[in-house]
Amino acid sequence: MRVRTVVLLVNLALMIGLGCGYLWWGREARRLARQVAAVETGEREYTADGIIRAVLPELRVLVVTHPEIPGYMPPMTMGFRVSTSLRTIEVGDTVRFTARGTPPNMTVVAVDKKTP
Repeated sequence: MRVRTVVLLVNLALMIGLGCGYLWWGREARRLARQVAAVETGEREYTADGIIRAVLPELRVLVVTHPEIPGYMPPMTMGFRVSTSLRTIEVGDTVRFTARGTPPNMTVVAVDKKTP
């Protein structure tokens, strides 16, 4: 009788453990599916302020020091491809820029000088 009780309790514990694991796995699978869907949505747009560090018109690249861009990247200095005119932008200008694309392939589509 005691062996039978032990076997029954062990089987019950295994069934409860497997059931909890299955429920946890289901929640994780749904969470991962949501994350994948968010990544696959495609093009995104971010707007941030920054300071122009270099303008390379022959390469169509703008090097900007920017604060954190929420949901995209921490503060840093980096080069962005540009699809807009660079004629009015000079090194040292404080600007507000808009980058659009599918991360990490972002292109600056608008650059506006900020007045002091």
